[in-house]
Amino acid sequence: MSYLAIYRRFRPKTFEEMIGQEHVVKTLINQVSSGRIGHAYLFCGTRGTGKTTAAKIFAKAINCEHPVNGSPCGKCPTCLALNDPANLDVIEMDAASNNKVENVREIRDKIQYPPVAGKYKVYIIDEVHMLTTEAFNALLKTLEEPPSHAVFILATTEQHKLPATILSRCMRFDFKLVPDKQIVSLIERIYDEVGKEYEEQAVVKIARSGEGCVRDALSIADLCLSFSDKKLTYNDVISVLGASDNQKTYELVEGIFTSDVKKALSVTEEACSSGKSVALICKDVLSLLRDALIVKTCPTYESVLAMPKSELDVIKALSEKADEHAMLRVLEIFSSMEGELRYSTQQRVVFETAVLKATMPQEDYNVDALIRRVTQLEAQLKTLTEQGLKVPVYVDKQPETTDEEPVKSTKPEQTADGYDVNNQTAEPTVKIEPTPVVGEPSKTKPKAPEQAEIRVEQKPVEKPTAEAKPELNGKRIWGTVIRQLRANNSLMLWTACQDADVKVAGDKLIVYVDGENEVTLFNKNDNLKTLQNIVSGICPLKVEIAVRGQVVDELAADLERIKRDFTNVTIEK
Repeated sequence: MSYLAIYRRFRPKTFEEMIGQEHVVKTLINQVSSGRIGHAYLFCGTRGTGKTTAAKIFAKAINCEHPVNGSPCGKCPTCLALNDPANLDVIEMDAASNNKVENVREIRDKIQYPPVAGKYKVYIIDEVHMLTTEAFNALLKTLEEPPSHAVFILATTEQHKLPATILSRCMRFDFKLVPDKQIVSLIERIYDEVGKEYEEQAVVKIARSGEGCVRDALSIADLCLSFSDKKLTYNDVISVLGASDNQKTYELVEGIFTSDVKKALSVTEEACSSGKSVALICKDVLSLLRDALIVKTCPTYESVLAMPKSELDVIKALSEKADEHAMLRVLEIFSSMEGELRYSTQQRVVFETAVLKATMPQEDYNVDALIRRVTQLEAQLKTLTEQGLKVPVYVDKQPETTDEEPVKSTKPEQTADGYDVNNQTAEPTVKIEPTPVVGEPSKTKPKAPEQAEIRVEQKPVEKPTAEAKPELNGKRIWGTVIRQLRANNSLMLWTACQDADVKVAGDKLIVYVDGENEVTLFNKNDNLKTLQNIVSGICPLKVEIAVRGQVVDELAADLERIKRDFTNVTIEK
């Protein structure tokens, strides 16, 4: 007998042997036990998660004479008859190669014949999304009202391509990705059964490489089984996967974290010249970034990653070279670039551009990149301080003090927001210098006492009956609001406020934005309340959001300002 692949040899034959789909298995078992069998089922989900396996088990279970806990017994005459590939009671159809309307008509004509061995005639249509529109239309009536002995099981990986008329006629089951721990247990059980020695880290690496797909993981396990007759090690799995050199990947990420452009580009050149696929190099970089971020943020990273201690120590040392903001930004850059590689004819150029963008945060205007740059500057200042070097601090130069009495400024005292503190002006001191006598040198002419200096005492200007208030500066108020938002870490609202224009109209601070979407943004999630609280702490204005170009009733605003300024003014006739 020819060699049978592991994923076929160890395909589950009962619901108990399936892993990771408990929500589907429980429902199907209850239907078999209670006898409430539907006429149409839709199994959808990622490849290798057990859709076809569940369909085959369910087809046998509903025909089994003595089901055990909802699963086929495998011993009754019906189960033995259904094991024969020539049996006509369970028909598997590949819709990828039988997608025309003629194939559906053939099903419709033959479905009227009763089953031979069991109670139900089951049609398993795999990759059903490949059917044409005409074939779907021909299947509708039969799928909705089939004979009592017929059951349809449709399987697909792209359920969004199915017409709504098909979806509404089926009981839908969504198959999810299988957790790595369950795949590890399955591979260990298979290796123990075939007598293969292995390291625990090697099996974990195989399971993680499957990315939640059992069939993919078992295919890799099959390759590793044939790789060496000795004990399977972690490095053996790395070699089977064809992954790039771990040391080169570490050096590349280290160059990115330390902003070493020369090192990052030289390592990229070596990796691309070694013959490795650019997509595979990008995948390895993303995997290392993910592991470094877990080590940086998760206290129990050893159990989460399940790697050899030597590798964990290297990743931990690498994670200390950058903070969380830098790691997230680099991870975001390479994640978006991975999608671009699929459609690019210059994959190497795209990858090198991403490396440069991640290595030079000064060229990136993303908020995370700006935070990374500020963090780097703070670290440099801290290093200089620890080394005993004096860091220059720039402050406003204060005027030198003298024994003379300072002359009071004629400018009214104001706060940082432009408000007059005492709201009054004063007349300045008038200083008159003596006039020299014509024809005589000034050095021989002594100063007359009355000509030396004449000072005029300050006299406060009388205030009007109605106290006049200064004109409010909208730009200065808005600048204070933006600074306060940045200090409060309201980054989304802070970003939205950058492009807004403001104007003071009466007792209102009108904020002009580009369109209705921006108006909605300012008015939701208590954003308007936040702005109003900040503005109220600066001046007694009410915040109002308006679309740029919208006509505002400024006459009413001017009237309100006049009423406010001249409330208690008595007009003499």
